[in-house]
Parts: sequence; C-alpha cells; structure tokens
Amino acid sequence: MARGASGGERGRPERFVPDLDLVEYVVINLPDLGSSLTVAQALRSLVETSRIRILDLVGVVTDAEGRYTVAEPELVAALADLRSVDGEVGGLLSDDDIALACRALRAGSSALILVAEDLWAQELADAARSGGGQIVGGERIPRHRLEQARHARQSGPAGPGGEPT
Repeated sequence: MARGASGGERGRPERFVPDLDLVEYVVINLPDLGSSLTVAQALRSLVETSRIRILDLVGVVTDAEGRYTVAEPELVAALADLRSVDGEVGGLLSDDDIALACRALRAGSSALILVAEDLWAQELADAARSGGGQIVGGERIPRHRLEQARHARQSGPAGPGGEPT
C-alpha cells in the first residue's frame, strides 16, 4: 500500500473513485504503535474480503503534554502486514483532521487514524439511490453511551424515589 501515488487528484490513483456516501474515519487508540500488529491483520482481512477500501491511514504518538507526532504507516514495523494490501493511502487527512482526532487521545498514547470506504454498504447505497434517496450520514455511538443504555434497560424503569420497579 503506497502513500501518495502519482495520478489523480492529490495523489489519488485514477483506477477507482470511492463512493463518497460511504467514506468514514475511525480512530483506534493503542498503548503504542508497536501494538498495532493485530489491527493491521484485521485491516488486511477487511480489505481482502472487500468489506472496506483504505483511503488514508496515519499513526500518531502523543507525548506527556498531549502533543502529537505523525508516523507514516510504512515506517511502523507492526503495520508491515499492510504493505502488500491493494490501495493507495494519503491526501485525505489534513493536519487539522489529525489534530482534531488527537484531542480524543490520552496523553502518552498512540492511535491509528483510518479513512475507509465502507464497501459492505455499497448495495444499500445503490438501493437508496435507485429510490431517489441517498445515505447522508452516520455516526459511531460511543461505547460508554451504549453501556449506559444497557445498564438503564437492565435496571428497569425507575419508580418513586429512583428505585427500579
């Protein structure tokens, strides 16, 4: 997987055009970039089974004060599994995008920031378009919100005084 190839806009290859309705970003927090081997293996599997197409990927490392340093994927040994994965990486994440994503990280941690096309949703997007519609948004629900909802559901509705009924 190369970063910033020639041809196409901003180094994007001309052999494919991503479906712009299906592009998302994911921030994967890790203790350090050396811990990204299993993530690289999972990404490789997702690409090889045509569930995603990687459009951009960077590693970041934050220091004790929360300042970050960008590590290109080809320089991270644990990401070597991705070197032969089909795709072009680069040009989508700006410095501002990376800085914004890093605000969600604890100081002294690392992350991979991934921009991917959700190929698994192509059939859904095509169906929406054939009916005159379009996929216009989506968002990952934070884990803590799902855990709170599950806890509230298990506790049951609160009666007088806040006790479950």
